[in-house]
Amino acid sequence: MTQENLGQDLGRLFEVGFNVGILAYIQQNQIRHKFGDLYRQDLQNLSFSKMLRRLADKEKVISEQHRQIVAKWSTFFLQKGFLAGLNFLSEYIKSTGWSKSQLRRLEILYYQCYFSNDNSIGTYPKRPNQVFKEVLSQFSNSAFDIGKYAEKGEFLNADTLILLQCGKQLKILCVDLSVFSIKSIRDLVDVNSIEVLRNLLLSEISYLKSKSVFANLGLDTKSSGVNFSSDLSHYFTAFKRHDKESIKLIQAASYAYSFYKFLGEQYLIQDENSVIFNVVGFSDRAISTMSVGSENLNVLASCSHIYKHNYSDKDIKDARQQVLNLIKRNAARSFHNGSDFVKQIINVSKDGITPITHKEKLEGFFNSVDTIPDDLAISLDIELKSELRNAHAQLITKVLNSDATYIFLTGNPGIGKTTAIADFLKSQDCLDEGFLFFYVSPRKQVNLDIVEKFINEQTKLLA
Repeated sequence: MTQENLGQDLGRLFEVGFNVGILAYIQQNQIRHKFGDLYRQDLQNLSFSKMLRRLADKEKVISEQHRQIVAKWSTFFLQKGFLAGLNFLSEYIKSTGWSKSQLRRLEILYYQCYFSNDNSIGTYPKRPNQVFKEVLSQFSNSAFDIGKYAEKGEFLNADTLILLQCGKQLKILCVDLSVFSIKSIRDLVDVNSIEVLRNLLLSEISYLKSKSVFANLGLDTKSSGVNFSSDLSHYFTAFKRHDKESIKLIQAASYAYSFYKFLGEQYLIQDENSVIFNVVGFSDRAISTMSVGSENLNVLASCSHIYKHNYSDKDIKDARQQVLNLIKRNAARSFHNGSDFVKQIINVSKDGITPITHKEKLEGFFNSVDTIPDDLAISLDIELKSELRNAHAQLITKVLNSDATYIFLTGNPGIGKTTAIADFLKSQDCLDEGFLFFYVSPRKQVNLDIVEKFINEQTKLLA
């Protein structure tokens, strides 16, 4: 077995577990669906012990000790996939914002996954056309051109594809799954060793630390209200890698786009239906997501073109150069003598340490402890010789004492926005009148600091 095939087989176990987890959630929560006992029958024909033996035989593993290691890793990915699928659908449905009364009308119109052929590691064979006919039987009209929708990038190849309906709103959820952490038989270490587990954990942490904050960004065109150009394909192409969650996202987007076209061609979707596409590239180490409204179908179309088109290394290299040139131009405009600065960064030697010095003077900048000009203080009707921080606090207090219904505060971190509000609320007038102060921060320490501001120093109780 090649290095790539091992990862694919473990990915299939992960996929089986993921879809079993989703089915378990559907069953536990009694969500209405149209697939009946279709997948129950498939699961009854799966034998995990046979799948383990077939996997070990394909890897030509002879010793009993090594076969046990293969079995443990296979069980791990199956269990990990199950928990991932169970929690994923639960969190997905919660994220829709549908109320309890709306959820009572929730129905799964179509659910596609596979447990035979390659996903059974060859232990439960079926004819491909038979498999596709079975999943398509969820639609009343099953006279479809299966060959057309079974080609590369078409929806019948999707790992997990769900069409949900709640009222008049439709959601198409497509997930493409893979395993990237294990590539060859040499990666299947003995997990009974605490030291081995520690090293695996450190390896995963190192991988996650190596990613920038941009690695986990999702694309949400539904809430942004922004129309995305088809030129976005340059960026998708530039970062096309077979071992990255981004390529799984592109692949899933292609399937979602194909499914939408299929629904339209078969008159299974109406103009009054509101359609949202949720596309996910899901691996054993990270997730990439995309939420697209029907007004931004061009994004899905671009992904479909990229996935179906076999880009050469030259095409990908050219696309990466285009993206790099755009970054260079934007960076050059952001700095004084930016072109020279960017050239120095681009020309950094791969070996050794290259010092780069860039000096720039920011005009019109005030430090938070600087005194604001008198003419500015007079125009704002605040105390003369006020430091910027105090001046900012005075302006906040003035507006809080006004008839304004809403206040939108901006300012550098640490300038005193929250402190000014807390001081205002601790004034006797506010304490006598009473107030509700609701503050939320993703940083726990910031929340604790807010509580501290309202604690009486003498009584150690909230003021």
